[in-house]
Amino acid sequence: MSKQLSQAQLVRAMRISVFSGSASVVWQLVCSIQPLFNVFFQNYLGATAGQLGLLVAIIQLAGAFQILGIFLHGWLGRKKPIFMIGHLFHRGLTAIIAFVAFYIARGGSNSRGILVITVAMGISWCFANASSACWWGWVADLFPESMRGEFFLKRSSIIQIVNIVWFFVASTLLDIFPRESSLAVFGVIISVGAFAGLLDIVSQAVTPEILPDEKPAFEAATAFEPLRNRGFVQYAVAIGLATFSMNLIGPFQSPYIVNPSTIGAPTTWLGIMSMLSQLLWVICAPFWGAIMDRWGRKPVVIAGTCLVLGWLGYLVVTPGNYFIVLPLVAVVSGFLSPAFWEGSYQMMLSLSSERNRVSYVAWYLAIVGLVSAPGSLAGGLLSDALVSFRVSAGPLAFGNFHAVQLLSILLCLGCAFLISRVREGSEKPFGFVVGQLANPQIFKTYQGLAGLGRSGDARSSAEILRSFSGEASQLAVRDIVDRLDDPDATVQEEAARALGRIPSPQSVDALILHLLDHSSAIRAQAARSLGKIGDRKAVGALVGCLWEEGEELQKACVEALAEIGDEEAIDGVMRFLRESRTDQSRLIGSAAASRLGVYEAAWEIFPALLSAKTRAARKRYAIAMANLLGKPGEFYQYVSGSTNALVSRRKRLFARFLANVDEVYARVRGRTPAEGVARARLRAGEASAIRAAVEGERNEEALRLTISFADGLCADIFGEGWNRDALFRVDQKLGIFAWMMERARRFLDEPGEAPEEREDAARTVVLLAVYFLSEY
Repeated sequence: MSKQLSQAQLVRAMRISVFSGSASVVWQLVCSIQPLFNVFFQNYLGATAGQLGLLVAIIQLAGAFQILGIFLHGWLGRKKPIFMIGHLFHRGLTAIIAFVAFYIARGGSNSRGILVITVAMGISWCFANASSACWWGWVADLFPESMRGEFFLKRSSIIQIVNIVWFFVASTLLDIFPRESSLAVFGVIISVGAFAGLLDIVSQAVTPEILPDEKPAFEAATAFEPLRNRGFVQYAVAIGLATFSMNLIGPFQSPYIVNPSTIGAPTTWLGIMSMLSQLLWVICAPFWGAIMDRWGRKPVVIAGTCLVLGWLGYLVVTPGNYFIVLPLVAVVSGFLSPAFWEGSYQMMLSLSSERNRVSYVAWYLAIVGLVSAPGSLAGGLLSDALVSFRVSAGPLAFGNFHAVQLLSILLCLGCAFLISRVREGSEKPFGFVVGQLANPQIFKTYQGLAGLGRSGDARSSAEILRSFSGEASQLAVRDIVDRLDDPDATVQEEAARALGRIPSPQSVDALILHLLDHSSAIRAQAARSLGKIGDRKAVGALVGCLWEEGEELQKACVEALAEIGDEEAIDGVMRFLRESRTDQSRLIGSAAASRLGVYEAAWEIFPALLSAKTRAARKRYAIAMANLLGKPGEFYQYVSGSTNALVSRRKRLFARFLANVDEVYARVRGRTPAEGVARARLRAGEASAIRAAVEGERNEEALRLTISFADGLCADIFGEGWNRDALFRVDQKLGIFAWMMERARRFLDEPGEAPEEREDAARTVVLLAVYFLSEY
């Protein structure tokens, strides 16, 4: 068989897996250590907490048979047959539980029934453990890792829907019939569960198994390879300890809730809690799967370990408030449980070697089973030992159950730290994931992802891509990157644009590839997005594209370099500005250099302003100069807009200019008070003359007056012997202004053949000078 299933085979295998998992949960609910079984075993058969703990411990210790699975696989070279045979025996033996229920209902011995169930389940789980690693290895081969997490969590959601319905039906039946008929009812529902368990295994018979080209040689060293992987063993032990912590109290929670001597809630409340918890599991499991496939399994597993925080409710639950506390416990559990229980298996698969997966899975299950095995037994014995413990605090009374519960919570939270020390490989930091989860917008992003996956036309895909923006959309980055190669050009463009709105370095490599790909239709947008992301990694590629043909691409690359703004980016922009051969290129370079605040760009920008052939170009150069001399973007309002708006704005500009002149000369003193007043009046008169010349459209005259005013101003402030170099040492902007006035004087002295263009250039320079003097 090929190394990978065809698309049709993969879809069929996924459907069968969902069906078999649904049948499995019907079996699991009543034939394994679950709330209903625990109630049956402890409350109806009369088992003590220690006996229930012993049963759980035996089942956990059976995990040692996982090692047998390694040698069975090595001997046979197949996974599927080992799983099928082992699990048929496993599920068949659990039918004995139903027999015991009917046996005791007819007056049989409770103690004998407890013994038979303990032995039968112990043997059953030996078969299960000897073959379960082969199932994990089998399905891991079937489903690629890139989609495995999301598929299994979606599968888990569907399974939990079945779980909700079955739990509700089973618990309702137990409440409908009188208590004396409960054992017979248990017998019926356990029989249904046993049949569903067999159906689970039989239904998978049609699912193919991916076989190697030849049977690999099995060596004993291969079987023990996982034990030499320190990170893998550390992780397995940490999960085992977390399970141990949960097992300290987990099996005893349901009996405590329904026991008339403690809380006394109706059995239906177990169904209500299960329904709430499983409903949230259904909703949240695919969400956790999406996070796992994109940000790694480890942060999800750590978050899942915190499910025990919901158990704090058991410390304060009473017969008078259980209808409030228990739903809250169920909600927390439903949200975080899939993160731990499903996530822990997915991380195990990520840490395991694909070549030797069965050994890794077997050792993982064995270690987890052996480490966690004493948990329920220790919890039961501790609970029995503390049976006389009681502390009252107002309306609350704390007993043995509460002591064990608190210990369980503290130990489990400690295990979260142990898991955090394991290195998965490419996972995001836990703090990053928590920060993302704290933003409610992440759920909107997840809905957008689901819509993007279902979208069947380019228009809807583009619309969804437009909705992604900001930190909360980081979850969608991988999927958006995939859309860069969409068959539709609009979708490609929107995908590149969306990546620019999401500050994630994860998309930089993909955008660089499209920028450098001459056949790509989104090169310019890729450059813009790289600029918005601001990763220095992109500078080399952006600089390399500056001299390619196409003004749109050049403009996008220059603007992106201006956004990034590091030393290499500045050098690239200035080189582009100096070597530009066209007016458009110089305009692009000027705007970028001014945004970067590179003062030396003025030597290129201002001469280009004076020689510009069009008003539009002149205005753009003036805006670039103003960005260097004042506040970026502020000068735009004085050269763009309707005539009335421009007149109004320029009046306010000149008013600010005149006020600034008065303020300056209020501080400038002459050799005598009279000389100071005379200077102030002179400069105020010159400033007013500049305004009058501009308003009278005598722009060259206004420029001469402006140059004269600037010379006089500098002489009044810095003395008659002032020079431009000295001004540069005082302030670069002031030095550039003085140099600009020198170039303007030369411009006026040179003859020109286009009077209208000279007038416009003169007016633009005057406005630029007045703007600087009003702001400086």
